[in-house]
Amino acid sequence: MGMIVPIQGKTEKECLDILKKLREDQYFPYLYAVELRYDFLEKRVEKLADFLQGVRNLIGEKKLIFTIRTNRQGGFYPFGKSYFQENILAMESGIPDYIDLEVECGISGRESWKECIAMVKRLGGKVIASYHDFHRTPDLKECEAILERLSSYSPDIVKMAFMPKKQEDVLNLLFAGRRWRDKYPKKELITISMGEMGKLSRLCGDLSGSSHSFVQIFGESAPGQWKIEEYLKLHRALSARKGIALLGFMGSGKSTLAGQLAVMGDLPYFETDAVLEQEFSMSIKEYFQKFGEESFRREESRVLKKMSGREMILSPGGGIVLKEENRNFLKNYFFCVYLKVSPETVLQRLSGTKNLRPLLQDKMNLTDITEMMERRSAFYEETADYILEGDGKSISECLTELQSVLLENAFFPAQV
Repeated sequence: MGMIVPIQGKTEKECLDILKKLREDQYFPYLYAVELRYDFLEKRVEKLADFLQGVRNLIGEKKLIFTIRTNRQGGFYPFGKSYFQENILAMESGIPDYIDLEVECGISGRESWKECIAMVKRLGGKVIASYHDFHRTPDLKECEAILERLSSYSPDIVKMAFMPKKQEDVLNLLFAGRRWRDKYPKKELITISMGEMGKLSRLCGDLSGSSHSFVQIFGESAPGQWKIEEYLKLHRALSARKGIALLGFMGSGKSTLAGQLAVMGDLPYFETDAVLEQEFSMSIKEYFQKFGEESFRREESRVLKKMSGREMILSPGGGIVLKEENRNFLKNYFFCVYLKVSPETVLQRLSGTKNLRPLLQDKMNLTDITEMMERRSAFYEETADYILEGDGKSISECLTELQSVLLENAFFPAQV
């Protein structure tokens, strides 16, 4: 889960001072995004574009979420025409990555929101369609209906946050999120049960399907937010997804990157093919010739399951995604990165290689490699939490990108 820290100063200067302090904090590398709560400002002196540029200069490449929480949903900004104007003005600067919009969840009054969302997207931004209720939690059926209404705006992220009155409220929110995410597996979701009663929900992204969680470093913006150091420890302890798997075709760089990543993170490293060869007391090629591919795939699945539940770097064989049960297992127990390269890159890297996989024997040409990669690419993308485009990047550049992604998703050992 990506961690988001809210910034809520009363003036532009106070916000920038908080960000300067945040940038120097030991946990800054672990953040996925910074949320600027613009509704907290009591005085607005600077031009919005200049202020946002100052924010960008301080947070670098971290994602920036621009949020105006209105008095309709627990914020401080009066809802009206200026709400839309300020959000569009922010996006016109080209600086925020996301605009959080409190969209209308009723049947009427949707056109203004649709126009605003369309404008944000035309300006190159992404949209978080959000809905908050600080007084109650709807029942399960209504929670599911709200998620559907939010997603009907075709936002980039759907966000729903409620205050529970009883334990069942927390479970209803988690269950609604899980059902929605199973229905839309590649869409991003944030579900939050607020307050002390709902605090555990912020750690349960594996169960609820929630992609991100709001944490605090200098103070909470909503009741129940974890301190980031607490969140990191508890998330790693509670999550079933403890391993990191690098997926991709032969020649994509899995073994090279996995080995170096393991050293950087002081983690054990395994290649499923090497484990199988040790168990078989023969090469993969020899096993294919003697027992066939179907038998090999069964053994590959068995070894994959044996690897679950431990912090490690795993480099599976390129064909492991061909079986649905393997894809589901990888998604449930590993943070998966797809190392995506072109067929031309694969051919170049494998030319002259003696230890080819059996399925590539007599197929070392661009046509056959392209055909095989096309059959697998959709499976890689379905399984991946992150896609690393490897063409044209050095090993060092790929490692830097990988480390950043893993830190931001709490999947790398804390160096703090």
